[in-house]
Amino acid sequence: MSNSSRPPKGLLVRGLKLVGRLTSPETRSGQVFSKVERGLTKVTTKLGESPTWLRISGGVMRQGFNLRIRRHALQERVLQALRMPAASDVESMRDQVRRLSQQVEALGSQLEMAVELLERQERPSQTSDSLQESPPPEPVPRRHGR
Repeated sequence: MSNSSRPPKGLLVRGLKLVGRLTSPETRSGQVFSKVERGLTKVTTKLGESPTWLRISGGVMRQGFNLRIRRHALQERVLQALRMPAASDVESMRDQVRRLSQQVEALGSQLEMAVELLERQERPSQTSDSLQESPPPEPVPRRHGR
């Protein structure tokens, strides 16, 4: 096969080959990478097992979450002060509309059932009314010659 029939190598292929060369244990950069990786693995393992680190990182995360909650509440108060709907207002309205839609659907089903029951009740009474309104059948004349 000649090189002219092959499609040109893509950027991803070239990038992966470069990463492979840089991290290969046979190259100087690969040896440095392996050393750094082993060192970082040891450090992160020790940090993950350290109660002090876990307490500090947990506290930082908790503060971040609390800050996010306070910022969200402040945004809602500002929007409400401007008489604009906040995200919680929109979500509340969405829930109300969903519940209302379900109630309307249930009422529609109940109404269909009530109409069907009324139609069933009208059918027997109509057949009995039609029997009562129609004239009685005329008697068949008998033959006396037998």
